[in-house]
Amino acid sequence: MLLVDTADRHAIARWARFPGVTGFTTNPMLMARSAGVETLSARDYLAAGVELCGIANETETVTDFMLQGTGAPRQIMAQAEAYLHAVRDPAAKRLWIKLPPTRDALSCCPVLHRLGCKTLVTAVFTAAQAYLAMRAGADGVAVYLGRMRKQHEQWQAPMQAIADVIGAAGGTLLLASFPDLDTVERGLPYSQDLTVPPQVLEAMLDSDMSASAIGEFNARAPG
Repeated sequence: MLLVDTADRHAIARWARFPGVTGFTTNPMLMARSAGVETLSARDYLAAGVELCGIANETETVTDFMLQGTGAPRQIMAQAEAYLHAVRDPAAKRLWIKLPPTRDALSCCPVLHRLGCKTLVTAVFTAAQAYLAMRAGADGVAVYLGRMRKQHEQWQAPMQAIADVIGAAGGTLLLASFPDLDTVERGLPYSQDLTVPPQVLEAMLDSDMSASAIGEFNARAPG
């Protein structure tokens, strides 16, 4: 899957029409930024998530969208129930609840599945975390590839180990944290499930060699 990483209503509407994009991901920081504040209260965060469910309903090309579960397990369940209530067709609009790799959060996976949500464990940086997420019943994990590359010079080995664990479990490996096109190119051999910010998404079509070739084609095209 290819998702756009934003909580902005207008950006979602625009980038949902971009070739291959099938949905969006968000996080509390993006949702607060979209609201023009530093942080959101629990009530405002829930309301913003419900609004994003409405955007998913209205946007034909959105098939998957991901919202971060926050707080204690009981709060995460309440958020998921509110979001699911707002989704008109859960079979067509798959709601993923994002969870941190903690004991309490992982305990939510079976219950969230029974409610009808998919689960994605985020901020995974080791094969052990990926393994435990899969054993807990998560549908996939997210690796912040840009952060991994920045903090670990030899990032390829842990990235491959995580990819192997997720592949063996038949789960989804979502790559995130793309500061630039080069990070996308480095990540694609490990997974083709990506969540990309709008500015990098646009750059994915850019190539000097393509531009040169297209220019030559156009110069020779019948006038």
